[in-house]
Amino acid sequence: MSMTTSMDSAFDSIEEALQHAGEPTTITDEIIELDEDRVTSETEVSDETFLYRLYGTPCFPRCDLSTITGLPKTGKTFLTSMLMACGVKRKVLEFERIREEPLKVLWFDTEQSLATTKRILTNRVGKMIVEDGVEPASFPDAQYYVFNTRKRTPQERLNRLTVAIETYKPDICILDGIADLMDDINSGPSSITLMQQLLTLASNNKCNITAIIHLNRSGEKLNLRGWIGSVMLQKSYEVFNCDNVYGTHTYSIDLTFSRQFFLDQTLYYAINDQGIPYTATKPNVQDRDNNGKFMRKETVNSNKFNQEFIDPNATDQYLPWNFRKLFTAAFDGAAMLGFDDLAKRVNELGGIKQKQYYYKVFAEAERQRIVQKVLNGSGRVAVQQLPPM
Repeated sequence: MSMTTSMDSAFDSIEEALQHAGEPTTITDEIIELDEDRVTSETEVSDETFLYRLYGTPCFPRCDLSTITGLPKTGKTFLTSMLMACGVKRKVLEFERIREEPLKVLWFDTEQSLATTKRILTNRVGKMIVEDGVEPASFPDAQYYVFNTRKRTPQERLNRLTVAIETYKPDICILDGIADLMDDINSGPSSITLMQQLLTLASNNKCNITAIIHLNRSGEKLNLRGWIGSVMLQKSYEVFNCDNVYGTHTYSIDLTFSRQFFLDQTLYYAINDQGIPYTATKPNVQDRDNNGKFMRKETVNSNKFNQEFIDPNATDQYLPWNFRKLFTAAFDGAAMLGFDDLAKRVNELGGIKQKQYYYKVFAEAERQRIVQKVLNGSGRVAVQQLPPM
């Protein structure tokens, strides 16, 4: 088909659409530009391609953004080390590389010293890629493009990140961390501009960009730091949360949010004397609040709660709720509620006084697929109720 014929066909399609819409059929340049972004049932779209699986669930898609978050010293960089190793070794713990060929990984480190960056690459990642005790003949530098930009300014880092992605065409780019690409993480315009630049880089170069950002001190898993954190929630395909089980040497990784998948399994791991992670079980320890104080399960008195929403046959006396009834009453017919608004309603209905205890109630309702965290039109964390399965 000639270019002229193709253009004529496009004009005819737009004119027909305008006629159906009951609008004047004058076709302007702006309408032609708008039509380039139109999606119909006939639009040809390539299948989403994912780089890894976690417990069999696809994650880290090409042409998109992923976020890793957590409080300080909770294993965020260790998770990225696992992803780097999994680019060469087919499986690391419960992370599995989907395609057979190794991945090309770009690690853009803005935080650690040069010595620490190299130590992580050679001593940590290098040990993780050992197969059945047999070390590779040489370190697979061809799979890793590692840059330490700690001494650069935010603008210099962003410029060099762009050049690195466009030059080396990685399968995955790990940005540790995104806050160091900005002068002010609370600048709304700068946050939006930066995220759009990263989305464009990921799309144009068919790679995944995974960025690390800290949580705010509240510890709530989707309360990311700064305005940039709010925009990351809005734009990211998925969010992973890293944590340390208080008072132990066990770490955890959760898929907290995904635009497509739900994963109710938490990966618990510990690290041996050689620096190699191994799968662990959740330690049987008492939960603590953000101030480090014990939250004693034996002190929960269900008689103080609203008995209308208590399940008399509950097997867990710490969480004795009829979760479906409680959250249905809280939503009161609403399709979606803000995270804080829902918390207020549930607490009032149930007679719940402690913020940390509510988080446990919400987490269990989420695990039972009664509610699901989503992002509203403003990019804020909201919650929708799921229908009974």
